[in-house]
Amino acid sequence: MPVAKRIPALFLALLLPLSAAAENAVEILPTSAPMPVPVIRTDDYAFEDLEPFYEQKNRHPYMEPALTETEKQRLSEARRRMDAGEKPECSILNQLEDISLSLILLPAEQYEGEEWYLILPGRELRDAELLQLVDAFREAGIRFDADLLNWHNCMRGGAITGTRDWRSDERERYAALGEQYFRAGLRPETSFTAPVTDDGIGRVTLSADFDNVFNGKGIFDFLPARRLTDDELLRIYARDNPGQDSTPNEINSYENRLRQELSSRLGMPLSAVRTIDSENIGTPDSVWEDSRKTYSAAFEESHDATGRSWSGYIELSTGKLIMATVVADPAVYEGTRLRSDIRMDPWAPRWSLVAGETVKSLCTDGSPEISLVQPQGESSVNNLGYCAKIRITLTDDSVCEVYVSYLTGTAVLIEYYDAASAARLDSYYDHEYGQEEISDDK
Repeated sequence: MPVAKRIPALFLALLLPLSAAAENAVEILPTSAPMPVPVIRTDDYAFEDLEPFYEQKNRHPYMEPALTETEKQRLSEARRRMDAGEKPECSILNQLEDISLSLILLPAEQYEGEEWYLILPGRELRDAELLQLVDAFREAGIRFDADLLNWHNCMRGGAITGTRDWRSDERERYAALGEQYFRAGLRPETSFTAPVTDDGIGRVTLSADFDNVFNGKGIFDFLPARRLTDDELLRIYARDNPGQDSTPNEINSYENRLRQELSSRLGMPLSAVRTIDSENIGTPDSVWEDSRKTYSAAFEESHDATGRSWSGYIELSTGKLIMATVVADPAVYEGTRLRSDIRMDPWAPRWSLVAGETVKSLCTDGSPEISLVQPQGESSVNNLGYCAKIRITLTDDSVCEVYVSYLTGTAVLIEYYDAASAARLDSYYDHEYGQEEISDDK
């Protein structure tokens, strides 16, 4: 009996450690291998994903990279007419100049596999244009499906100005190469050509014949999904600066003359630093200007000075200043917390006194004197808010338009025009807006 009793006890003693261990054991469940973390490679020169842009910014049907629903419905009729033997008056395939509709063929290897790009106007396509669209795709041997249009192969209504933006290093190299183009006579190995198929870079000019066809945009640039070479940037620079056949010595003499003019008339120190990529020889970009050939450049004071900056044009045949701008307060263009909604009487005499004293302080001996001071009312100047605008006419009929800030009480911006430019400016505004009447209660 005692032995019989000990057997169960021994059996229980052997079982207890196992059951206790089972209570505290960690059960290992079947698991899968850890999910790999995807490494997304970004190419700085690839096309941007513009789909969010189109989704959030441009819900207007004529700014979307697509055909409208009514155009899709009418497309079958255009195909039927084409099948019946009807042909459009002209082809839009690879049309580059003054276009309202064009199908541009692309070198697919440079455009992430895209073989074509369609440019559509910001309005409903006419029947004749739908026929041109069908004809162009058939001529190119491409089966067209309207549902394939997207931000990667289509632009409509001037929503964007190119297939991609320039990258920061391309902008920096463009500026540096421009300096060499002007100062050392550096030229590209080949000239810029508008068709895209030859080198992957191109440009088309957009039609201005119809109101709001391209939302005021005049050009559309094709840039491949790769880094532009120095020679390609030089080609683009030469395209953007036509007629630059002056020698480096001539360029230096033009700059020296412009420095002298800006110094004597608008108080620029001769030590001011020329801004890189600010030079140009051609005609001013202003709508009121004529075809006078000019040299232009921009300058700024050193960082430990006041921060003022100047830009101006001289006429090459006379060496005289014809237009210029003085930024007397860098807050005009820089981000600042000074912007204010302060509104004051723009006709108060004190603004004219400030403007007159400022112009006098900038001119050196021998410069034209002030002959007339005319308040022009109120104007808003970028980050500095509202200003009084004063027009000062000098004895040689040149004009300074001075903007005096309500906030600072100082002249923050001055625009200079010689007599001819001032007359054309006045004529332009009279034509575009009519002569403004000044009421007695201002």
